Amino acid sequence: MDKKEILKKGKVDILVLHSGIRQKIEFSVVREKTPAGDVPYLKTERHVNASELFRVANEYDLPVWGTAGKFFANKKKALDYAGL
Repeated sequence: MDKKEILKKGKVDILVLHSGIRQKIEFSVVREKTPAGDVPYLKTERHVNASELFRVANEYDLPVWGTAGKFFANKKKALDYAGL
């Protein structure tokens, strides 16, 4: 799936590595209000390692929000995603 399809559908299942096992975890699209506009995040309540969340952010070019924190693709910040 590409970024536009994910934002339109509102959720996506992504394979992540957790405790040495590949698991399919559902990420839902949530929006956080900022002064520059709404920023969409792929969010999960399940525990996923920070390195995997960073990988997902780079792979899908969308910010990711998990129990380990918020992660953005390389050389990007929240302002780059405002208004998507």
